[in-house]
Amino acid sequence: MQKPWITDVRQVCVVSHDLDATIRDYWQRAGIGPWAVWTPRLTGMRVRGRDQPYSMKLALAWTNGFMWEVVQPLDTNSIYHEHLQRQGPGLHHVLVQTSDADFAALIAEAHRRGLPPLMEGTWGLTEFAYLDAEGPLGTVLEVFRRGEGAARPPPDYVYPHMPDTMPL
Repeated sequence: MQKPWITDVRQVCVVSHDLDATIRDYWQRAGIGPWAVWTPRLTGMRVRGRDQPYSMKLALAWTNGFMWEVVQPLDTNSIYHEHLQRQGPGLHHVLVQTSDADFAALIAEAHRRGLPPLMEGTWGLTEFAYLDAEGPLGTVLEVFRRGEGAARPPPDYVYPHMPDTMPL
């Protein structure tokens, strides 16, 4: 019997042409927020196995420990931009936790399962990859590994306001 590989769902992400309008709608219509917003400095960026810089603006919010993300591509080099061109704004990926101990093992296992990375990068000490699961599973899966001592930098801004506590 095969042991479970995906052990938790951590986040859902939508892509948008206008991040600020989208997070305002999530706050006003669904009460999801506040939103911490970054334009992250990424390294090790690859798209479909080739070195390719890309940039985005992202926002995160939490409900009962569950993470919501909105991404706005800032160039045409990413799978976020491709999604907007092909399908328009909406659900882009689900961030999952896996049972793999390290990132190299995680990517090797993804390949073994027929889910190669579409796009990869590193933000600070956190490595991430988007796995090509749209055909077999109906959505892109994001996987990640945080290096020891990894922490997000302070956000560029928070909408609508900085709360007393926020799980950054």
